[in-house]
Amino acid sequence: MMIPAALRLGVGIRVLAETEGSSAALATTAVGDYRDAATVLAFARDVDVVTFDHEHVPQSVLAALVAAGVAVRPGPHALRYAQDKLEMRARLAELGAPQPDWAAVATPDELGAFLSAHGGVAVVKTPRGGYDGKGVRVVRDAAEAADWFEAAAGAPLLAEERVGFVRELAQQVARLDQVCAHPGAVAADRQRRRLGEQLGR
Repeated sequence: MMIPAALRLGVGIRVLAETEGSSAALATTAVGDYRDAATVLAFARDVDVVTFDHEHVPQSVLAALVAAGVAVRPGPHALRYAQDKLEMRARLAELGAPQPDWAAVATPDELGAFLSAHGGVAVVKTPRGGYDGKGVRVVRDAAEAADWFEAAAGAPLLAEERVGFVRELAQQVARLDQVCAHPGAVAADRQRRRLGEQLGR
């Protein structure tokens, strides 16, 4: 999606694709495992700035890039909040940003208490790995998340207050380090039926 805009700005794009024939084929210049630091470091030698198009790049790989003097934008510190929903919620709370009521719940009893305090319904999420409905459940009984608690082996899940909404908004902001920022237009997600299915509406 960045290719047309980049070309208009005279910016060249190179892509390390995970597989041949990926959706970024027009800009792919290398194929390799983005989870392997040596592979990514070799790719980074020929570019001025490295970025990523999803949140699954390991922090260890980005740390290796930074340690080698590679410009990574945004930096690993920003990506951590996209990678872990519990860290994201905690950071938003620190900033005083409005958000649904939430809690880290490590046991069915803790989830049961959250349900009791929020009208008997909650949105439960796995802190990592979820996307577009994956790792998201609307529950009315703690037993509905029993398999997730078992898989988490004591690590907490994220329980959120269920909030009614009619659309999802997104905005992309281009930034030149700390010098200036240019916000793009706000876009609305119109996949209403799909969003409704994900949240049990």
